[in-house]
Amino acid sequence: MLARIVEETTSLNPLKNNKIKYFFDHKDFFLKPRKFSNKFSIIESENYIIKLVQTKSELKQAQALRYSVFYKEKRAKASLQKKIIKLDYDKIDKFADHLIVLDKNTKNKVVGTYRLIRGDIAELFGGFYSSSEFNLENIINNYQNKHILELGRSCVHQNYRNGSIMNLLWKAIAEYVKLFDIKVLIGCASFPGTDPIMYSEELSYLRENFSLPANLSVESYDSNIYPAYKLNNNNSNQLRTFAKLPPLIKGYLRLGGKVSDNFFVDQRFNTIDLFVVVSTDDIDTKYKKKYLN
Repeated sequence: MLARIVEETTSLNPLKNNKIKYFFDHKDFFLKPRKFSNKFSIIESENYIIKLVQTKSELKQAQALRYSVFYKEKRAKASLQKKIIKLDYDKIDKFADHLIVLDKNTKNKVVGTYRLIRGDIAELFGGFYSSSEFNLENIINNYQNKHILELGRSCVHQNYRNGSIMNLLWKAIAEYVKLFDIKVLIGCASFPGTDPIMYSEELSYLRENFSLPANLSVESYDSNIYPAYKLNNNNSNQLRTFAKLPPLIKGYLRLGGKVSDNFFVDQRFNTIDLFVVVSTDDIDTKYKKKYLN
């Protein structure tokens, strides 16, 4: 990745002008959004607009929100150039679609975002983000690329976390699913931190109750072995354990999602990632009525 290359080839000495020029002239900075489908309609409510990113400015606002949430709040490790420009970006941003929620009352400030990557697009540009952490062979073998949608980089501004913004994003995702005939949603959902032992109860509960079926199983590329799972886990209060799960994981499970048997510890993002699969055919009836009708 660009970040790793730059970190390995530059020091913490005062930067020369030519190095700064290299940083800001590089093609991976200040990306223009990919031309998106004009079939996707803008959704409006009384206070918000939900749409796909169309302009360079909108993309930068989404990336700035991501930086604020992932690097400032959740303490992901930012590379030098990300610290300078205060944007979260990677090469996938160039070919993904980006959903954003704009607050009409604050001059259309971006207050929520979700990154969407269709399989047919990912195939042309190097694959899914989650394929860097998990072996997705079984997913690819069971679904045509055009029917796969990877969800990622989900975040909401800290002043808007009352559930309404995420609800709007999911309504937009539902429209996107219908528009492109998506059959399966995939992506990573995370626990904070890098110590899996802290979440032994939750991870054991998920493996016991929400594991992916064998035909869709994925293997983590994390080579470390963590004694995080309890054998014969007899959790007498499963509702309490479910309540302790991160909100995004709970959201996917409520939709009918299943998770990988193993996880990937992302030291850079300060997270413990599980791979999640939600078949659109298996989405719980009440959520189909809420989002997919």
